[in-house]
Amino acid sequence: MTMLILNGVLMTEDEATLPATDRALTHGLGLYETMKLMDGVPVFFEEHVARLVQGIAALGLDKPIDKPELAEQICRLAEANGRAHNGCRLLVTAGPTGGRPNLLVQTDRREFPDRPLRVITHRGVRVSAQYKAMTVMQSYFAQRAAHAAAMDDALLVDGEGQIFEGATSNVFIVRSGGLITPPAEGDILPGVLRAKVEELATAAGVPVVEAWARVSDLRPDDGLLLTSSVRGIVPVERVDDVALLVHREELDTLRSLVGSAEKASADAFRAAYL
Repeated sequence: MTMLILNGVLMTEDEATLPATDRALTHGLGLYETMKLMDGVPVFFEEHVARLVQGIAALGLDKPIDKPELAEQICRLAEANGRAHNGCRLLVTAGPTGGRPNLLVQTDRREFPDRPLRVITHRGVRVSAQYKAMTVMQSYFAQRAAHAAAMDDALLVDGEGQIFEGATSNVFIVRSGGLITPPAEGDILPGVLRAKVEELATAAGVPVVEAWARVSDLRPDDGLLLTSSVRGIVPVERVDDVALLVHREELDTLRSLVGSAEKASADAFRAAYL
């Protein structure tokens, strides 16, 4: 039976309850973060928690996050559910008006296809893009449309085909040995892994440019990568009916750089909290 932790208490999924007046239920007011687990240890813990804390402050919620306490809860839950779980989700609900917010910690096992993806374009922009808000209906509609079309995922675009992000990921175009990604200050959720890819690629001498691009701007020899914390870096081989190249050399380089950074992050977590 899968366990979770609600407000510091370890319990089964069936035992966990929230009040019907929680504003997460009545108004969709809440935040979440999703982290990768490596052998029961969260990756890029500091970065994910920092963004969660910023979101909590932006919503004006009275929910201080104690990092050592949260770190202990994640590891305790990972142990209870088994080391095969590779994802950890933190969920903060606003709670009832005048009441205390709730913190839910979950882990799960996520499987992803080991192949390049085929994606559709879906018109829509994320709401509250700077924070991982619970209101993810746009992503849900995009992924549902992709699956209905027998495709793997979706890119969120505007009416002119300008690319914003994936349904649950960020986007990098691979072109002429460099990377192009939509600007962080635009209507995208700037992911933790997106920032790491930019940082690591730049340090390795790979040019990275933040710029807008339309689907019609994609060239036959371009590549496209999707990045997300648990899934990692995944190549795209088709956008709608447009075929793209899979740039294996660049993909392998970026995956190697990120893999080393993930291991270093997990080691730093152990040193700080275990």
